[in-house]
Amino acid sequence: MDKKRLIIYPLLFLITLAIATLGFTRFGFDGLILPMGVTYLYFTMIFLIATAIKNNSIVDIGWGMGFVIGSWVTLLTTESPTTLSYIVVAFITFWGLRLSIRLLRRNYGKPEDFRYRQWREEWGDNVVLIAFFRVFMVQGIINFVVGSAGYAVIKYNTFDFTGVGQWLVYIGLAIAFTGLFFEVVGDEQLRQHIKKGTRTLLQSGLWSVTRHPNYFGEILIWIGLYIAGLSMLVADEISVIFYVSLILSPVIMSTVLIKISTPLLEKNMEKYDGWEDYKKRVPMIFPWGKTDA
Repeated sequence: MDKKRLIIYPLLFLITLAIATLGFTRFGFDGLILPMGVTYLYFTMIFLIATAIKNNSIVDIGWGMGFVIGSWVTLLTTESPTTLSYIVVAFITFWGLRLSIRLLRRNYGKPEDFRYRQWREEWGDNVVLIAFFRVFMVQGIINFVVGSAGYAVIKYNTFDFTGVGQWLVYIGLAIAFTGLFFEVVGDEQLRQHIKKGTRTLLQSGLWSVTRHPNYFGEILIWIGLYIAGLSMLVADEISVIFYVSLILSPVIMSTVLIKISTPLLEKNMEKYDGWEDYKKRVPMIFPWGKTDA
């Protein structure tokens, strides 16, 4: 492992710890340290299974469940959960379970994904150690940081359907549920298209307004949950500095999907007839965005 990464990993851990303890001030159940620790433990367990079966790509299947576990651990350690707490937990549970189950059905019994197989070859004899940090712990860190805005809402909100802050909750949840609609419907339209066996490019339905409706939906989900949490600032339930730091949640998820996941997927989509024309007509992520014309 190179010296740069020996510095980066502890730094990432400290940033995550700062979020989990609200700036190193809450190390007990009144903070988010338990969801953080359970998330790390969960991804360590996936690592052990992946190492045993020599298939690191199963971490993708476990990704959604990480949020489900984190949200429930947060709820169970929240002294006085509100209606909003239960709504957010139910939302994340549905979203995370659906994602993990869908990936399990799609990938069960298949060999290791080509990305992880390529890394396995590159890392050689050191694959176990390197994969632990660069695949599983990094994903554990990202999983917790992305989920932290939602966990903060679950734990610290005092929502009671009154006051100005309630409108931020309504707006945030409306955005999040819109995102869920795009993700669920987009995935189902793609599933039905693949089921036909035509091996053609899907260009109808939600796929006619964005090339990646599922990614667009996921971005909206985390933006929406973050906006809902702004109500806590209005009610002075949480520090401004802490909640501003939680903007990392939608920012990191958006960056990963736009800068990493989308380019990798579109590289694979270039093989389909009509791809270049499709790029010129339909925006990459945001329906109101620019096309590649």
